[in-house]
Amino acid sequence: MASTISWLDHSEEDQRRVREMLRLFEDTDTVDDLGIGTVRDAISNSLFPGTSVVQTRARYFLFVPWLFRRAEQRHPQQLVAKTTDMERNLIEALSAGGDTDGLIGVQRGKDVRTLPSAIFWGGLIRYGIFLSPSLTIRQYGRHVARGLAGLDSEDEIGDRIPSFWQRDIPDPPPDLFRFKFATFELTRDEAEWLCERIISSDRPDQPASLLTAYIRDLRRGEPLVVADAMWDAALPSGTPQSIAELVRHAQQFSCATQGAALLYNLMLAEERLDTDLEPTDATSVENYRRRLDEWIATATRIRLADWAARLNDFWDCVLDNRVHIPCETRVFLDGWANLIVEDLHHLATSPDARDLIRSREIEHKRGQARLANKKRLREWRGDAGTRPLVFRWPQVRRMLTDIADGLNEPQSEIEHAVT
Repeated sequence: MASTISWLDHSEEDQRRVREMLRLFEDTDTVDDLGIGTVRDAISNSLFPGTSVVQTRARYFLFVPWLFRRAEQRHPQQLVAKTTDMERNLIEALSAGGDTDGLIGVQRGKDVRTLPSAIFWGGLIRYGIFLSPSLTIRQYGRHVARGLAGLDSEDEIGDRIPSFWQRDIPDPPPDLFRFKFATFELTRDEAEWLCERIISSDRPDQPASLLTAYIRDLRRGEPLVVADAMWDAALPSGTPQSIAELVRHAQQFSCATQGAALLYNLMLAEERLDTDLEPTDATSVENYRRRLDEWIATATRIRLADWAARLNDFWDCVLDNRVHIPCETRVFLDGWANLIVEDLHHLATSPDARDLIRSREIEHKRGQARLANKKRLREWRGDAGTRPLVFRWPQVRRMLTDIADGLNEPQSEIEHAVT
């Protein structure tokens, strides 16, 4: 019997987390077998608030409110259904535009299950674009419909319902709602507006995020970095010291957890030898021994053991952002850090390291743990979560590229006249 997922009336944040989890399971290199996802997400949220691993192009932050506002005006009693129809039509319009990089629905077209509104809802709330943060999409639709129920027919259309959206959002392209052609290219007005929304969303009692620092650099005309990881290039000039420190911790944490993932995969490869399955390059014991040797060289170069010896500095930096890390997760990471300090170069053969990895997977996954469930072991095809953590940088870089391109567009005639 095929498995299915149905949504109850949970918050959009709950649904976003489930969608992110499912997206991670689609990528075998980012599966969280050892349960460090809460720390990864805490760092990502502090650096790049309002983002997620399932977000793609920046103009969706305008497409979604444009469609909902159109439905409010024309079909308030069927707000969600009509917006859903328009979102599916938008897929075809964007396909006709030719740029399908990051297009939601690029493979399934109008039959895609998860629509942009669901993916970007949390960011729309965070950036103050949607003004009722306690409402899910369906609750918002019900509020609009109820708001009409007791109104007289003579009421002005603009006064029928409260404003759920930022009133200063730029106007949509004049032919957008024909759904014949659309692009992800931001106009300069749109890019400037989105920059303002992101910058203004930072909490007044916390330092500006790294996302804001990048945005401010772009507005000053600084080029966007092209590094594969944010720590491989200089940070924006206005990056707060606490955020720069968090980036340095993120690099070390990424390296540390990759070592644990590689040892976990080595143990799986060794146990797989006892099955009747044919060996493959991805499940080769020698493959993971070689990769662990390469990891040790990298860890030595960035002085990972020194970082692990002062792990409380890392926890102070992460927990300063008012996040909750499960006790079990912290105990595992503390134990792994201690082993790195004791003998980084022999972790692959350390009985204590292997016991820690085995007990952590069983604690985290229980009956689904591969190291305790032969059926699950047989389903392993290699490379479970071995890619270094990058904390949403690829998604953020794609959206920053869109914004940078928009800021480089010429001013509109109206804006030029005002200037």
